[in-house]
Amino acid sequence: MKQFIFLLLFSLPLFSAKLVSYNIYDRNDRVDLMLSFDSAYQGKISQKKEGEFALLSFEGLEAKDELKSLNSKLVNKIQISSKNNTTHIMFQAKEKLDFGLSSINGKFGLRIRALPEGANLPQLSQPIKQETDKEADLMPKPKNIESFDYTNYILVMLVLVLLLVVLWWFKKTNVNSKNFGGIKFQRNIDRNNQLVVLDYENKRYVMIIGNSNLLLESKEVQQEEIKVDNKDFNSFFEDNKRKIQNLILEKQKKD
Repeated sequence: MKQFIFLLLFSLPLFSAKLVSYNIYDRNDRVDLMLSFDSAYQGKISQKKEGEFALLSFEGLEAKDELKSLNSKLVNKIQISSKNNTTHIMFQAKEKLDFGLSSINGKFGLRIRALPEGANLPQLSQPIKQETDKEADLMPKPKNIESFDYTNYILVMLVLVLLLVVLWWFKKTNVNSKNFGGIKFQRNIDRNNQLVVLDYENKRYVMIIGNSNLLLESKEVQQEEIKVDNKDFNSFFEDNKRKIQNLILEKQKKD
C-alpha cells in the first residue's frame, strides 16, 4: 500500500505542471508571452477564436488568475485563469491574431508569439489544436473579462435619490430653509447601509438609509444642543453599532 501511494505521488508531476512566472515583451509587429513552468510541460494545447478574442487552453497546467493590460498596437489585455487542471489564456486584441508556440529550456518554458493574422509564423515546436465547436463560448466571456462591483455605486445612488426626495418635499411644502439644519453626521454601517443624523424644525432624526430604511429616533433638541461634538457622535455610533446591525437584520427578516 505504501509503495502504491509513493508511486502515485511520484507520478503526479508527470500529469500536471504549474505556471511559475510569465513575462510579456511588446514589439511593434508582435507580442511575446514567455511562460515558465515548475516541471516540463507535456500537455495538449488548443485554441479558439471569436472576433477580437482568442483563447489558448493548456490541459494539465495550473496557474494563478492574472489580468494584464497592455499599451500595445496588437493586444489590449491578457487574462490568465485556471480551472479543473486546465489553464486558459485569453487575448483581447485590436485585430485578429495568429499564434506561434515554441518550447524552450527542455519544455520548462514556452514562448507564445502573437502576430497579425496572415503574418509569417515561426516554425512551431509545440502543436496547437484548433477548436471548431461553435456552440462553446470562450472562457471567460468577453463582456466579463473585467468585473465591476456595483454595490457601492448603488448605495451612493440610493442616498442621492433619498436626498433629492427630501429636498423636493421641502420645496413642495414651502418649508423655510432656515428650519432645515442639514445632515449632521453620516457613517457607513456596512456596504449596503448608512447611519444618517439630520436636524429639521428643532427636531433631530436618526435614520438608517440604504437597503434597510429605518427611523431609529426623533426628538426635540434645544438650541444649545444643535452643535454637537463629532466625538460624541462617534462614541454613540461605536457603542450602538451592534444594536443597529441587529435592527437591520430584524427588518430584513420581516421583509
